[in-house]
Amino acid sequence: MAIEHAMVDYGIVLGLLGVASGAASLIYSRSQVVAARRQAEQATRATLLESNREISVRLQQIRSRFFKVPGIDDELKNSRPEIQEVVDSVGGGDVYGFFRDVIDTFEDIFVLRRSRIVTDEHWRVWTGSQMAVYAGLPRFQSVFKLAKQEGFLDPEFVKFFEPLLEGRPVRDPCVPAGNTRSTRLPRLRRIRSKQEEETS
Repeated sequence: MAIEHAMVDYGIVLGLLGVASGAASLIYSRSQVVAARRQAEQATRATLLESNREISVRLQQIRSRFFKVPGIDDELKNSRPEIQEVVDSVGGGDVYGFFRDVIDTFEDIFVLRRSRIVTDEHWRVWTGSQMAVYAGLPRFQSVFKLAKQEGFLDPEFVKFFEPLLEGRPVRDPCVPAGNTRSTRLPRLRRIRSKQEEETS
């Protein structure tokens, strides 16, 4: 009887080991599927990013040549006077094109951050030493406001960037809307404000 009982217990143990082994195999297989899916998504994302980069480069090249077309100023003045007015006010087509390229770059960074591709370190650099500095330039502001009015920009990017134009911090697009964490004002601007207070 004891031998039979031991055999039954041994059978139960073997059965449990078989179940555990099957579960482990299932988990491993599932993890492999998840890993393969992530690799495929990353490959697809990389392809899309490269395509977008090529399109952005071509757009910048086209824009740089636009104002070199003979007679384009008169055509623009007759068809889109609001654009020509801003172009003239900032110093011509080259300056306007430069600021539009800067804005497009900032928008690309915003989209990449929203997709969780840009790291925290790079995001702090972009928002602190780049975006905030340009946002304080009057001519940059004129070009940005025109791009907003004409619908050239992603509305979500506009909503994100506008606080910088007023010297306020921006919300990290990776952070949920209900979270109050925001990107601090750049050190350069804080030092400048302190110096202004001391001289006033």
